Amino acid sequence: MIQEIPIDALLQLRQQVLWPDKDLDFVRTPNDDRGIHLGVCIEGQWVSCISLFLEENQHAVFRKFATLAEFQNKGYGSQLLHYSFNYLHQLGMQTISCSARVEKQSYYLKFGMQPNGYPYVKNGLNYILMEANIK
Repeated sequence: MIQEIPIDALLQLRQQVLWPDKDLDFVRTPNDDRGIHLGVCIEGQWVSCISLFLEENQHAVFRKFATLAEFQNKGYGSQLLHYSFNYLHQLGMQTISCSARVEKQSYYLKFGMQPNGYPYVKNGLNYILMEANIK
């Protein structure tokens, strides 16, 4: 079930999936206090999360999209991403972007997202900006 995820659960899930070797403060974003945080909860366990941020000019950004390894490739993350796009569309957002890990780029292509620019390195990992129109 997709619903708002409490910040404590969100941070733990982000850390576990994205940066298991870092502390909780490392997985915080400067704008977490104004984000919309959604997650997938299965039988009381948070298995996937995403943070949405509304920007100017009807643009939204999603960050820290994460799904527990044992729940990947089962459709939970895809459901959450589809839900997020629809939710943002209902709020009047027209475009969306994210900084994707380069090795995950093909996943985002399935959702109509396209790379914009060149890969860059942050915290030792390769990223690329991905963007899409929200329909």
